[in-house]
Amino acid sequence: MTIAASSNQVRWLQVWSLASVQGAMSLTWIAYGIYLPKFIEQVFNYPTEQAQQFTAFLLLVESAIAVVVEPFFGGLSDRWQRWYSTRMPLIAAGVIAATALFIGLPCVVIFGGANEFTRLLLPSLAILWAIVMATFRSPVICLLASFAGATQLPLAGSVLTLVGGFVGSIRPLATNFILGLGAPATFAIASITLLAAVASLRSAMFHIPKDLNPALETEDSTPITAFIGNLAIVLLVGAAIGLGIRLMLGEVLPRTLKADLTTFTGLSFQVLMGAALITQALLALATGQVSKLIENKLLMIVSLGGIAAGLGLLTLGYGAIASIVVILFMLTCLSAVNNGMVAFALTMVPKALGGLTVGMFFGGLSGAISIFGFLVPKSASLTNSNVILLDAIAFLVAGIGIAIGSRQKFSTIAMIQNPKE
Repeated sequence: MTIAASSNQVRWLQVWSLASVQGAMSLTWIAYGIYLPKFIEQVFNYPTEQAQQFTAFLLLVESAIAVVVEPFFGGLSDRWQRWYSTRMPLIAAGVIAATALFIGLPCVVIFGGANEFTRLLLPSLAILWAIVMATFRSPVICLLASFAGATQLPLAGSVLTLVGGFVGSIRPLATNFILGLGAPATFAIASITLLAAVASLRSAMFHIPKDLNPALETEDSTPITAFIGNLAIVLLVGAAIGLGIRLMLGEVLPRTLKADLTTFTGLSFQVLMGAALITQALLALATGQVSKLIENKLLMIVSLGGIAAGLGLLTLGYGAIASIVVILFMLTCLSAVNNGMVAFALTMVPKALGGLTVGMFFGGLSGAISIFGFLVPKSASLTNSNVILLDAIAFLVAGIGIAIGSRQKFSTIAMIQNPKE
């Protein structure tokens, strides 16, 4: 189902339903990330450190596979949309399959025991689950274009950032609680939440008046080859933003919190990290309002530059209070980037290629994480100054890519409209 939303319209019921699906997906990944090392430790009889290393390797493989899976199924969902005027059957099939595999993970550990067959089955099932999860992320997220007009996409995206930030804060704040629930209960809750979220999205889409239903391209006539350059830029920007966020939230921010703020505030690192993620989520609402006043690509370029500047300020070491101010500034800029990144991808190609372009963005994001994990298996070996420099470069590359993409889009469209020029 596709909705012809006007440029100043946001369908909030559908947007919140979409955000609930994204939040549920994040919840399953959090449960997976917390328990997979425990499963490996139990099945393989590995010590904790070796189990964590094997987990990191599996996540690396899963990210590498997602580079191909995300664009493929995003593009497939575009075809499904043109053929059947809906992406939901493809999404529902992926969610049901992912849920069955997800529930199977603790079952394998509980009932399989520590033997050779289980040691082969567990990592295979984990990789297969990650592949299936990647099959429906792009088809789901590209629905944002159906729920908000082009100029309102970043505002609608702020809801996804808000929900994602709150769900993301669960890991640092509630890991012990999740472990206390036990694997069967945790995996059951996450699975039910995902199924319920998709059901709510499907129900919300039924509330869209039929007279507003699509005038989207139903012909298989949109030439993908004409937008190869745009898709390549989306891939590059996704990779740069993915690497930048990975370094900022995985390295720079934790190191800064531990070095400057745990002693100053008297709070644990977990509490500070959770508070930072919640703050970033709440700031998304403010930056979403700013996006109504400033064109999205310009706001993203300025925000990416602001993050790079903030990273530079952190190296000056002015103390805890200065670090707090700089971190808040960077989190504000990061919120604006998170709000606008899907909107950027969706506005780089015609609406009929929405699933493919979102898949390219997420494929680039996954690819950057995979390549970084392969080239730098122990990021702790990087000095703080090197991490900050690499992070700043990643965000600046993303900003340059968006700037080029703004001009590339119009030149490509002009070429299609005036092929003889």
